[in-house]
Amino acid sequence: MALLAGRPLLQYLLERLLSVKELDGVVLATSEASENQVLVELAERLGVGVFAGDEEDVLGRYVEVARRWQADDVVRVTADNPLTDLSLIRSLVALHRRERADYTYVPGDALLMGILPEVISRQALEQSHRDGEDRHRSELVTLYIKENPDRFRIAKAELPESLYRPAYRLTVDEPPDLELMEEIFDRLYRPGEVLETAAAIRLLDEEPGLVRINGHLRHGRANLRSVELDNSNRQR
Repeated sequence: MALLAGRPLLQYLLERLLSVKELDGVVLATSEASENQVLVELAERLGVGVFAGDEEDVLGRYVEVARRWQADDVVRVTADNPLTDLSLIRSLVALHRRERADYTYVPGDALLMGILPEVISRQALEQSHRDGEDRHRSELVTLYIKENPDRFRIAKAELPESLYRPAYRLTVDEPPDLELMEEIFDRLYRPGEVLETAAAIRLLDEEPGLVRINGHLRHGRANLRSVELDNSNRQR
């Protein structure tokens, strides 16, 4: 709910996703914790579907959303990534359908940028939840798939060179992350327009001082573990 150019961060993300015509719908999957009620109210004002589930079982929330909204596939976007690239959603959805994949994503350290979506079939979500352990049901929803790649049909894509900046941190986990995002939105956002991820990256290319605002922060253990798995799977 932190404000960027006068509006909540989550509102920007949800409105960006609503603009992607290739998606049949947008659903906020949050937890039943009382502090998240404000998120539910925001989503409902925007006409976005809402599911509130278990605080710890993040994977279970995705499974339940897929079932309730009768979705064969789910595009996963995390709410702390307001600049998730929309063109990548379109290309990953197309690749996922073309390959009839269980899981479609961009492997490697591009994950650390905070701009990547991923596409997961309902069947893969259900299998991961059924066969995995508690650690597989945590915030790293696709951990079971990455640890058991032979059990799933996985399609991999590459991030366009114009977007690949693994040193740039566009996720919002810590106060300096929010400070950078405020700078980006104050400079680039125009009412009624969608702020493209590429525009934000061009701004950081032109003004490297902005990158230093949050460049000292370490990435979360879960994301680093995901990158490690990608590297080990690539070496097999």
